[in-house]
Amino acid sequence: MTDNNRKNQKCFIGLPSCGYIYESAKSCFVACPSDKKYTLKIQVIKDILESKQYECHIALQRSEPGSFAFCTKICSKIIQSQFCIVLLDHSENDIKQEYPNPNVHMEYGMMLGQNKHILPLQDEKFKLGFNIAPLDTIKYSDENFKTKVSEAIENAITKFSKREIVGQLEQGKDLLTYYNLIGFSLADIKVNFYDLLYGFGKNLGFFFFINKPKSKYKYIAAFDFEDPKLIVLHTKILIESIVNAYETSITSLQPDQKKEDYEYLIRDISVDIVVPPFYEKEEILTHLTNIVTNIHDIKIALFYRLDYTNLLKEEYNKVGDFKLKKE
Repeated sequence: MTDNNRKNQKCFIGLPSCGYIYESAKSCFVACPSDKKYTLKIQVIKDILESKQYECHIALQRSEPGSFAFCTKICSKIIQSQFCIVLLDHSENDIKQEYPNPNVHMEYGMMLGQNKHILPLQDEKFKLGFNIAPLDTIKYSDENFKTKVSEAIENAITKFSKREIVGQLEQGKDLLTYYNLIGFSLADIKVNFYDLLYGFGKNLGFFFFINKPKSKYKYIAAFDFEDPKLIVLHTKILIESIVNAYETSITSLQPDQKKEDYEYLIRDISVDIVVPPFYEKEEILTHLTNIVTNIHDIKIALFYRLDYTNLLKEEYNKVGDFKLKKE
């Protein structure tokens, strides 16, 4: 198994394992001081990454281990990034004394512990701390900063692109594969009817799936990197939009129409949501059902991403094992 297939099996701060897949996103995590004097350098790094179509996650705010923000904004982003950048330049206190930034060093240690591909950068006017002095570090000056960063990023991307990916579903495809197995597929929104239903959730982060033979419809959202408050609010808006459409339809029936013609909106529609592994699914669901005043019979199910992984494992195990061909 290559590093591309590694999963996070143990939480650094003692929470349940999140199960996120290493190097699963086309992104780079950047650890750097928050001092304003580094704004231009950080922007240079961001611009270079985005010119390569890489998402840039920049950690600037103080991170508090043990909090949900630390998991979603720092740890999970490090896990999923293809490589990381660490700016080891010193910060300044209120009396202009320079010191190594502790948050940057903590994040650097996390990257090392997770065996990430790291690009450490430091202005040549600074000295490395004794504990990281033996590690290879890219020294730069103001004159060659952009050149050195560009070369390092290009080399990191080239190195990653040459890695062999063996028999593992990429993160994100597990959801599509699972729902395909149980008879659901993405709706063709060129069909006006499907586009109408998709419209209820498209600006809220929901995809629209259909099971055509059974005339079942499902809204699916991967909110495992989001604040639970956003999950509850977006789902509330979705549910209430569907219910309002149903109630409006049955109160303005034409003579040739029946109430039953619109009951599919509450009878045949369900909502599945992938939630963060750091919170109890039941607690999120309780908040949701308490805040949605008119939920009718629309079924809501919450999952962790690891739930889909385990369900897919069961399906693959049903296929059975294969023997290697003998020479």
